[in-house]
Amino acid sequence: MIRRAACVFLLFGMFSAQADEQVRAVQEELRRRSIYNGDIDGRRSPELGEALKRYQKRKGFSETGQEDPDTLRSLALVPRSPNDPPPKEISWPAETVLKSDEKIDVAQEAAALAEETGIAPESVALGETQVVAGRKTRSAKRQPSRRVTAASKGKRSRPLAQTAARGTQMIDERELRSFIEGYIRALRDDDLQEELRFYSDRVNYFANGEVDRRLVERTLRAYYKRWPKRRYSLLEGLRYAFDPARAQIVVTFNVSFSLKNDRQAVKGQTENRLFINAATADPRIVAIEERRIRG
Repeated sequence: MIRRAACVFLLFGMFSAQADEQVRAVQEELRRRSIYNGDIDGRRSPELGEALKRYQKRKGFSETGQEDPDTLRSLALVPRSPNDPPPKEISWPAETVLKSDEKIDVAQEAAALAEETGIAPESVALGETQVVAGRKTRSAKRQPSRRVTAASKGKRSRPLAQTAARGTQMIDERELRSFIEGYIRALRDDDLQEELRFYSDRVNYFANGEVDRRLVERTLRAYYKRWPKRRYSLLEGLRYAFDPARAQIVVTFNVSFSLKNDRQAVKGQTENRLFINAATADPRIVAIEERRIRG
């Protein structure tokens, strides 16, 4: 009986060690692709799960956050038998392709921004936290921004939504389309400052939570350096809805794009969702989402 228990324990230990080595290999492969920044320790963690989801999203897989067979084969960690169908993945480069693939390290970026510009790191907040000496601490209640921006100094447009009879909101479709077309034009014309003009001072930026627009600018500069040649086109089928609880217009539209650098080129389509503060004469994007469309 003791011998049998010892054998079971030994086998369990072998399987556990094998599983840990697999997790370690996954961590190494995801780090090599700049998707995972945690420890290479063979342990599953929420950070590893989120990294797996980002990789799975990038490849067009189901976002399980687990080391499923398709993900392991895509990472070249398990062999594919002759009878196995190839995983239905999007054949894109291993490096970051979409802006939504970027994971912003707020503490690191805030420190770098402070070193370059002298801006205090604690002034660059993430949601209800502030970055102080590389740590995130609770911040005081955020006061409305009084900064004068390029957009506020320039020509002001009309509100995208106005209150009509009985408190209902009427959305100006022409103004809304003009806003979206202007945003796409800024992307296409390689005009970073014009693109930033469309963002609020604080933006819920993809999966990064709410970040300061200055951090968005740093992220975009690095992204555009990685992909210096870019083309974007707005496709048909713009959809929108009004969110009365937040006084925002939620706009959904598809974009075709092509990216190119000295080594490679990639094309595709994305579905984009913008959340725009609707009832002001200076509409801005307060949140942005993006997902890859299999093309």
